[in-house]
Amino acid sequence: MIQTITQKFTGSRSTLRAAEHRFIIIALVPTILFYMTVKFYPIFFAFFISMHEWSLFGNVSPFVGLDNYALLAKDSLFYKVMWNTMYRTFAGTFLGAFCSLIVALILNPIKRGSILLRLIYFLPVMTSVIASATIWKWMLQTRFGLLNQLLSFLGIQPVPWLQSTTWAMPSIIVMGIWGGIGFTVIIYLAGLKGIPKDYYEAAEIDGASSIQLALKITLPLLKPVVSFVLITGVIGGFSGGFQAIYMMTGGGPLDSTRVLALHIYDYAFQRMFMGQASSMSFVLFAIVLILTLVQFKLQRVDWEL
Repeated sequence: MIQTITQKFTGSRSTLRAAEHRFIIIALVPTILFYMTVKFYPIFFAFFISMHEWSLFGNVSPFVGLDNYALLAKDSLFYKVMWNTMYRTFAGTFLGAFCSLIVALILNPIKRGSILLRLIYFLPVMTSVIASATIWKWMLQTRFGLLNQLLSFLGIQPVPWLQSTTWAMPSIIVMGIWGGIGFTVIIYLAGLKGIPKDYYEAAEIDGASSIQLALKITLPLLKPVVSFVLITGVIGGFSGGFQAIYMMTGGGPLDSTRVLALHIYDYAFQRMFMGQASSMSFVLFAIVLILTLVQFKLQRVDWEL
């Protein structure tokens, strides 16, 4: 009798488990199909377009193989665009990470009013990029801009911030640092709060100065956070920047602020060369993929350490 009860109990458990498996499969299949449709289908279709001389409104799209990629290798403008993208990405990321770290170190010891200060620094992140770019474009206007008006009081001649090939990209970089510093400061503050206070107390007993505390304790223990900020910043830098540059300079003057995202948009929706635009998109995809793999590798090393 006990064996019969055991067999019935085992059979009911297996039946219940099979029903659970069927429910999981039924619930997951629509989600997987939806994800593949909206995620993977556009990727494969974009690669298909990059292999064709595809016009946005054309009927005939002949197969050209890797010719679109070969055209990129011969295009001097594409090399300039890649240089502009790397210049903006690395300069903006490293300067932004440094400035954010300084701000986080200043804010970290503050107790009263710390929430309000964090909110103030985070406001640019919550502001629309279009609105921020419009305000910065007005501030950097050559004749009536706020910045040049302030410089005029010091007897300095107006600077064509957005009309000069020398100052246009630095102006874009400064605007980007201002817009993203709040988010990075929050990440640094989270990392600083995770450092045990015992380390600082022991070092202070040994007579360590504030600079020694920062160099010997804070920065080494923040290494995983810094590497995360730098890698994600570089990834975002390569794939971003379109809205601000489109609003402030349109890629000028003389293509000095034309970055890869804007270049892809121009070829796809202004010149209607979808094939070449798709090939540029896959170049961007390859760069972001490599940087993502580097990030995973660095995070693994940091956790092992």
